Amino acid sequence: MIVAALTLWNNYKIREDSKKEQKRLRQGEKKLKHQQKLSEFYIPLRHYLENSKTLFKIFMKDKPKGFRTLTYLLNPSQKYGDEKIKVLLDENNKSILAKVFEIGEKIEDLIYNKSYLIGDDNDFIKAYSPREKYKDLPYEKDMTILSLLISHIVVIRLAYDEKLIGSTAKFEGFVFPNEINIRVDEAVKKLNTKIGECKALIQNTMM
Repeated sequence: MIVAALTLWNNYKIREDSKKEQKRLRQGEKKLKHQQKLSEFYIPLRHYLENSKTLFKIFMKDKPKGFRTLTYLLNPSQKYGDEKIKVLLDENNKSILAKVFEIGEKIEDLIYNKSYLIGDDNDFIKAYSPREKYKDLPYEKDMTILSLLISHIVVIRLAYDEKLIGSTAKFEGFVFPNEINIRVDEAVKKLNTKIGECKALIQNTMM
């Protein structure tokens, strides 16, 4: 009877250890998936967006109220404010924009090559619906926030190269989606939380 009891106990322990091992493997796979999303897509994207945002702040410092880069490049002759100010870009402005466009190309490459990693992230794969704070701009409808971002990068670069002239109304919906920075930050926080949860569950199965 003692031998039988020990055999049953050993079999039970083996089954429980096997279950724990399976849980560890599942959580390990989830953790790796979250880490890959974070390190290969969201962190680089956040880095590029922050660099671009910093440069753009410098670019906008001497611009009049109501100035928007895309619509200006499509129609440089327009005037702003009650004083009817006309904007002329000096070499410093052009150099900053050139650097912003260079970063934009890196963002394009990242999205084209790595967006498959985030195929289950609804904030980035479903049609973009701006939150209340960001509804003031005429965003193009039925596009994801990433496709809107890429379209903006392409259109503004073409406008800067004078390959798009006029037709302001046609292209004004391709303005930069300012909310992208917020949503990327949120995605980074969520993934860090999920990675922490996976680590905790793995640790629990080792006790």
